[in-house]
Amino acid sequence: MKTQLKTNKNISPVENVKLFQACETNDLRKSYNKLWTPIKEEAIEIVERVGGSVISKYKSKAYYIEIAKKNTTRFDVTSFKEKHPELYNDFLVDGESIELKTKIVK
Repeated sequence: MKTQLKTNKNISPVENVKLFQACETNDLRKSYNKLWTPIKEEAIEIVERVGGSVISKYKSKAYYIEIAKKNTTRFDVTSFKEKHPELYNDFLVDGESIELKTKIVK
């Protein structure tokens, strides 16, 4: 048995299109993120093997790919929390995270 969706009558047709496009784009973004990780790892291996950058052509389109490495530092929250739990709690601040959850029903 299919569940029926309740449509919202308080949005304009233009807003309806914008919201649907947001759902579609988010769906595509999720798909591409899943595809990108293994492709990126393989590409890094190849580019590193040939010296760090490649200029080439494929199907009459030129492309350039280069590895850009940056040194970064980050704060080890887990370690700090374990060593100084009372200080960690003193610096916690309330906040709000906003995420759009999207789903396209086909």
